[in-house]
Amino acid sequence: MIRVAPLLAERTAEARALVERDPYLNVYLSYILERDALSRRSLVGAFEEKRLIGLAYLGRQIVLAGEGAGAQGFAAYAAGMPHPKAITAPANLVELFWERRPDWHRAARLIRERQPVMAVDPRTLIVRANPRVRVRRATLADLKTVTENSAEMIANELESDPRKHGREFTANIASMIESDLWWIGEYNETSAFFCHVGSWSAHTAQMQGIWTVPDLRGKGIAAAAFSAISARLLEIVPSLSLYVNDFNHAAIALYRSLGYREVGEFRTILF
Repeated sequence: MIRVAPLLAERTAEARALVERDPYLNVYLSYILERDALSRRSLVGAFEEKRLIGLAYLGRQIVLAGEGAGAQGFAAYAAGMPHPKAITAPANLVELFWERRPDWHRAARLIRERQPVMAVDPRTLIVRANPRVRVRRATLADLKTVTENSAEMIANELESDPRKHGREFTANIASMIESDLWWIGEYNETSAFFCHVGSWSAHTAQMQGIWTVPDLRGKGIAAAAFSAISARLLEIVPSLSLYVNDFNHAAIALYRSLGYREVGEFRTILF
C-alpha cells in the first residue's frame, strides 16, 4: 500500500538520491531540495512501507518523480489541495497521475503531449561562431526589452499572455536579471536573442525562455548566440538541459545542431 505524506527533513538524503537517478528530468525537484527552503514545504513523498518511491512538488504547479505507483498516490493526495496551474513531469508519470485525476479539477486548457528533454555538456557542445553576434548577461537597463520579449515567447508557447499579471511578472524578471540568470544575444548591437537559466542542480542547469526576435530570424543568430551562451555557462556547470515541444521542429533542429541530445520526455498539462 502506498502512503503519501509531507517530506520530512530526515528523508532529504533519500529524496536527493531518488531525483539524482535522472538528473535531467528531475532538475526542478533537485533545485528545491538543494536551494529553495520555502518551496520544500510543498514537497511530499510516496512511501511503500518505509521506502521512498516517489517525490512530488504540489504547489502552483505539480512536478513528479519516481515510480508510477507514487504518481497515482499523489493524484489522490492532491484532491484536497488548491488547483495547480500546470502539471509538468516525465510523460509516463503525468499519464498515471492524470488518469487518476479527481473530479474536483477543471478541464485542461492545453496539453503538450510530448516534450523532448535535451542536454549538452562540454564534450558534445558545438559552437557556431558569428562575428556579428555578441552575448552578455542582461542588466536592469534591459528590463523593458527582456520583459516584452519574454511575454511574447510565453504567449506564443503557452497561449496565455503573462503581461496580465503586470508588476508581478516584471518583478520576477527583474529579480532573475539581478541574479545573473538572464542572457541576451546581440546582432549588430541590437538585442535579438534571449534565454535564461531556470532551475539548476549539482548536475545540470535548465535553459528556458529561448527566443529570437521574429523579424531577425533566419540569419543564424540563435545558433551563434545560444551556443556561445551555452559555452559560457558550461565553464561553471557540468551540463545544460532544456525541454521543447515536439512540434517545434526548427527549435529541435537548432539544438541538435549545437550538440544537444535527447535524454527523456516531459508532458505538460496547463489549466
